[in-house]
Amino acid sequence: MKKPFYKKWWFILIVAIIVLGALGNMVGGNDTTKENDKKDKVETSAKAPENKDSSKDEKEEIVGINTPLEVGDAVFTLNGVSLADQVGPSVLPTKASGKYVVLDVTYKNNGNKAVTIDASFFKLKRGEKTYESDSAASMSANQGEDGNIQNSFFLQEVNPDMEIKGKVVFDLAPEVAEATDLQLQVQTGIFGTETGMIKLRHY
Repeated sequence: MKKPFYKKWWFILIVAIIVLGALGNMVGGNDTTKENDKKDKVETSAKAPENKDSSKDEKEEIVGINTPLEVGDAVFTLNGVSLADQVGPSVLPTKASGKYVVLDVTYKNNGNKAVTIDASFFKLKRGEKTYESDSAASMSANQGEDGNIQNSFFLQEVNPDMEIKGKVVFDLAPEVAEATDLQLQVQTGIFGTETGMIKLRHY
């Protein structure tokens, strides 16, 4: 009596080869999918720095003296620059540790709400270095001989459509104060969400 064909050794061998081949394709397909996923991740990470570099290319607008600079809802104008050893009333002046750079500035609020402006809204920049304003000296520079202070730029509230004019003072090393590459950085708000630059010198 003959054995059924499905019990013969050659039939079992063929079935085993077919099953092993199918399993091999499944495993190989998974590996290919994984390789494609890895490739996609590498390409995505390689493209990410391009977005960062493009944001760095954005530059602040730079204007000169007597040129209004619009920053957000504010307009800043640098009217003049002078150097001094002391500021304030002659009877009780405030003396510089180095050299005072005195900036005559105008601020206008073009927004819809009152803004509290402070001397900290103004910074001097020279290369990678940043110089903060001197609040005490700025108040003294805006003080008249009678002792009254106008527009001190010390937490002063400015209503919409109003503008104030006054002095902002920086106490710097003499060689820095006399440098020709100083620039004034102005900003909106305490955290400086928007900024602009003004050249201190005409040359």
